[in-house]
Amino acid sequence: MDLSAVVMPIPLTALLLALTAPQPVVLPGFTEAGTRPAAVAAGGWVAQTQAAPLAPSLQGKPVVVDIYASWCGACRTIAPTLRSLEQEQAGKATFVTFDVSDAGKLKASRARAATLGLGAFLEANRSQTSLVAVINPATGATVQTFRASTDERAYSSAIRKTQAQLKP
Repeated sequence: MDLSAVVMPIPLTALLLALTAPQPVVLPGFTEAGTRPAAVAAGGWVAQTQAAPLAPSLQGKPVVVDIYASWCGACRTIAPTLRSLEQEQAGKATFVTFDVSDAGKLKASRARAATLGLGAFLEANRSQTSLVAVINPATGATVQTFRASTDERAYSSAIRKTQAQLKP
């Protein structure tokens, strides 16, 4: 049996941190014994699970949320796709970018997220750069999430699906 297919690689820094920490540490990709993550997907991101609508300013159109960092190569790769999508979907969807590049930008993003009703989503996903989620503003639920995707058609499809959910 090939154990490489079974064993999950752990970054050396995470392993060293876990071994030297005075308290138990949960390694990436693992959960503490006896706990269940709220809504963790296979990619490690946490879906927007709140059952409350987003801010009134976001109502009526799908919300496309981008977790961005200037130092993230994947973020820079998907940026042109998102800009093109934003132009194509002008007036049909609301685009929100949360910049987590450094402490100052994260602080500003946290304040903005709180006013938009996306505070929990940002906190759960702030380390998941290049994550893009399409959210239904009426329910606050994530319709579809993408990771480092440049597939503009897939984004458009998720936006159309959310638009259909929003129609009375």
